[in-house]
Amino acid sequence: MEKLVRIIKQVALALLFGGPATTTFIAVSQVKAGQAQGLTAAEAAFANAPLFILAGKAALAAAFILLIAEAIDFAVVKKPTKLMLARYGASILCIVATIVFAVGIVPPMEELLPKIKTDEAAHAEFKKLHEISRAAFGLTILFALMSISLSALGDKTEAEQVKSLAQAKQALGSE
Repeated sequence: MEKLVRIIKQVALALLFGGPATTTFIAVSQVKAGQAQGLTAAEAAFANAPLFILAGKAALAAAFILLIAEAIDFAVVKKPTKLMLARYGASILCIVATIVFAVGIVPPMEELLPKIKTDEAAHAEFKKLHEISRAAFGLTILFALMSISLSALGDKTEAEQVKSLAQAKQALGSE
């Protein structure tokens, strides 16, 4: 069960790291390509918006899965190490940044989308939300990467670490 939870957690983190990073790369490329073909920034944003809306929904699902996996992991581990607590913290911050993006930013941007080509005030509000979304998306990427990295450094409980050290000492002593 623990291994399954860890695998699910890592898949959710991979989605929360790779999804926003890929979405950002694609969006920047599409905007540049659109502008090279004569589109305005508003037209390019209009064309890109469905990508961010879908990315927000996918990220929210991954954040929910991560929350469940981390909660199960936390409940199972009797004495989490400082490294594990740091990982839990990075995961929680990743989840919060994702929720801010998917629930707090994407819906208002989606609502403004039909108006941004013709209404300057709507376009200005959309740009403001877009700047905030960049920060939230960036934080999602950063905290997912931190959590993945902390897991790679060692997700063993203190008891597992002591057992691994004892096994290593025994292996060295028998050579």
